[in-house]
Amino acid sequence: MKNKKIEIIIHKFLANTATLDEIDILAKWVDKNKSSFQEEVELHHLITGAGEEESTEHLKKNLTSAFYHARLVAGRVKKRNLLLRYAAIFVGVLMLGIYAYEQRSPEVILEKEATITFEDGSKKETLNDKATGIVSTTNAYVVEQEGTKITYKKVASNQKKVNRLVFNTLDVPYGKKFQLVLSDGTEVYLNSGSSITYPVVFYDEGPRNVVLRGEAYFTVAPDSLRPFTVSTQLLDAKVLGTEFNISSYRDDEHIQVVLVEGSLSVGRNNSIGSGDVILKPNQLASYSYSDDELATANIDVSSYIAWKNGILLFKNEDFYHIAKKLERHYDVKIEIKDMQVSKERYTGRFKTETIEEILQAFQRIKSFDYNIENNNIKINLKN
Repeated sequence: MKNKKIEIIIHKFLANTATLDEIDILAKWVDKNKSSFQEEVELHHLITGAGEEESTEHLKKNLTSAFYHARLVAGRVKKRNLLLRYAAIFVGVLMLGIYAYEQRSPEVILEKEATITFEDGSKKETLNDKATGIVSTTNAYVVEQEGTKITYKKVASNQKKVNRLVFNTLDVPYGKKFQLVLSDGTEVYLNSGSSITYPVVFYDEGPRNVVLRGEAYFTVAPDSLRPFTVSTQLLDAKVLGTEFNISSYRDDEHIQVVLVEGSLSVGRNNSIGSGDVILKPNQLASYSYSDDELATANIDVSSYIAWKNGILLFKNEDFYHIAKKLERHYDVKIEIKDMQVSKERYTGRFKTETIEEILQAFQRIKSFDYNIENNNIKINLKN
């Protein structure tokens, strides 16, 4: 478990701004906390490498240069030799980090409150849904909170490409939902167990890019000169101005993109148009991990976007997938002990019901037993 001081040093190291003493502290910590450093490596790549071709090579180049930059600024022989001794630790872990990124293991959000992680590594809890006030402010932007809504307001008159973009990450744990308003006016509704990385201020010209892990509903501010791209684990959704929903949880079998209004192009990450599909309103693009295929279908969007209004809407959906949504919504763990119960299909609409009231409603349709202990629920076929 890393403390705030180590978090800040990691971010400074990855940004090539760490001092010699900080590199010394970090190297000793990394030697005993390789897996935690790997997680930071992957997040760093998602923030700085989105939209880059040859992403793995881009990651390797950036992270390796971070270490060698630290060596080059060494002003004292003793310190230089110390850094050289740690070279094997850093380079080895950086390669492990690249491997971890390529494998893309499932992400678990452990925080109990929604948090914003700033680029320098400091973390600010957004408190509860009654909190109001300034979260952060600089000469370029102001971040305000009003309950479960976070708004970025641009202060500076322009943002030229000569200025480096600064990124924040908003993490929403299971059992919570949050709304985010980006500096361009784009509205993002984040579902439970989701995370989004975004620039605090977009460039005045050129593309607008964000990275999503989990599920979110986007209402994109129209701007024909600045196309908006949402990158997920494998797919990019590219728009000019529209409303759409993306579900990209890493423990699901599919990535699903649903278009509500406007027009939307969906394709593999970093593709140049080959194989992309153009969605019309009330259409779904679904990518299957197992088949490595992107398919489209005409659908009723209501069951895909009801969560945005706090509604759980299931239409002839099997209990296995319903359980996943219940886990995220109520921050519980559901274990289905019988395959027959897993395959049973249900239709229902819930808003204010407790998890136990929903299970009791399903029991009336298909008899099963359940046991609740703390946040763990076990479900068995009734004898």
